[in-house]
Amino acid sequence: MTESVAINSHRYQRWTDRPIRRRWAWPAITAAGVRLANKGNRTRGLVWMSLGFALLSCGLFYVLAQLEILAGTPEAAGLYEFVKTILGVDLSGVSRLAEFREVLWRSAFLFLFKAELYWAFLVAAFAGPGLIADDLKARALPIYFARPVTPFSYLLGKVMVIAFFVSLAILLSNLLGLIFGVIVTGGLATTAQTIRLGLDLLLCGGAATLFMGVLMLALSSMSSDKRYVTVGWVAVGVLPMMVQAILLEQLPREATSRWLGSISLYGDIAVLTEWWFGISQAWATTPLPREAFREALGRGTDPVYPGVVLLAIAVASVWFCYRRVLKFSRSAANV
Repeated sequence: MTESVAINSHRYQRWTDRPIRRRWAWPAITAAGVRLANKGNRTRGLVWMSLGFALLSCGLFYVLAQLEILAGTPEAAGLYEFVKTILGVDLSGVSRLAEFREVLWRSAFLFLFKAELYWAFLVAAFAGPGLIADDLKARALPIYFARPVTPFSYLLGKVMVIAFFVSLAILLSNLLGLIFGVIVTGGLATTAQTIRLGLDLLLCGGAATLFMGVLMLALSSMSSDKRYVTVGWVAVGVLPMMVQAILLEQLPREATSRWLGSISLYGDIAVLTEWWFGISQAWATTPLPREAFREALGRGTDPVYPGVVLLAIAVASVWFCYRRVLKFSRSAANV
């Protein structure tokens, strides 16, 4: 080997072949993101605390099962009051609660879903801001896209990180509560009703998880400092909630049935979940007077308006985030 050949063999040369695009790069990105987010003590503590909703759901269905047994007896007075406080339904005059099991279960899951949604926003505030912001700060995106990773695989892996943590607070707790309720009471009247309820829980929980994931990624792609992302998440999730509460208190019910009742993202998700569960229609078909379940109904907002708001925000978040990541992908390809 001559001296010139030996020198050239140790030099870096640009690879001219076309890299193979692998479609399954996102699981590795998801696993790395989950491990990195789980290192934070606060995130890990919130995730473990979110499993308490599973215990809460099991306890709630145990109370409903006991109420079916003790209905119409003096021992059921405390249970009637508990259900009225939690679910907003007065069942004191009902002795055959097995006939109300499906609508009671759906109301119970709606109550749990609203509480879990609050906690999911908090978990996402700790687990999500650094998903893209940290990569921007470390200038790691060119390294990602210098390898055979597509922008779609990158974003899918990142959004699955949020889905993992949020699903522990929403999906896992609800499914465990459903399984416990079926074990204790035997389930709903038919197997089809139980399966349909489980599918509704998966659909609503999955939709809320996906929406929160794409919104968080859009915010995380705006800045390389995740502190600003956290502030943006609070501004988007919490401040509209406060404004919505003021409007609902000050304005008449008819004024908040459209756009003025669709300001809060949390409220919009809750309205759509209540509509999908069919809570209003289910209670209206029962022989109970409307005064007995008035507090169990929502604020009367037309679900079309919250649906339009959430869909517009989701589409805008996906478009903005993809354009940002695509820009870095093209920059890496030109290196």
